[in-house]
Amino acid sequence: MITYDRRALAKAYADVHPDAKDGYYYNAAFNTALREHRQEVLDGLQRLFGVALDDLGGWPAEVRALYLLFRGTIKSYVAVDGPLSGSGEAGLLYKQLAGTDRQQHVLASLDRITACAVRSREAHLDVLESLIEVVLGDRRDMTVTSADLKAIGVDDTAGPRSADYDLWEDY
Repeated sequence: MITYDRRALAKAYADVHPDAKDGYYYNAAFNTALREHRQEVLDGLQRLFGVALDDLGGWPAEVRALYLLFRGTIKSYVAVDGPLSGSGEAGLLYKQLAGTDRQQHVLASLDRITACAVRSREAHLDVLESLIEVVLGDRRDMTVTSADLKAIGVDDTAGPRSADYDLWEDY
């Protein structure tokens, strides 16, 4: 059973953004099914938390300007990327790089970029979690579970199985 807190709500929101990349592959059918499942889970979470993060009117009037920061942070979060992102199979890149005298330098630099991207995404989630805390007010410490979602008709385990798809079909 999964327990969802503010951070999980922020991640669920980010995962349905049109530019989200986490968990998506080179298969349009899989990606559509995954996005629909994630949207259903997000809708259930928002219902249980009693918040509508997409709706400016759902934000308390005294903090409504923070909605703009929330939207900007989401947009920035999903844009965080690295040079090999979207490469699918980078074997040829590594093979050709191995034939140069700059392999170690490039690989070390790519590792640093990846580490920076991970830290950046975590910082974005910190901001989003804090903004959700503000919006939730006295419900800020609330958590919900898979059982709570199931009670309102949402199965958070019913997402598409990658084994049922050719994930590289559209590559």
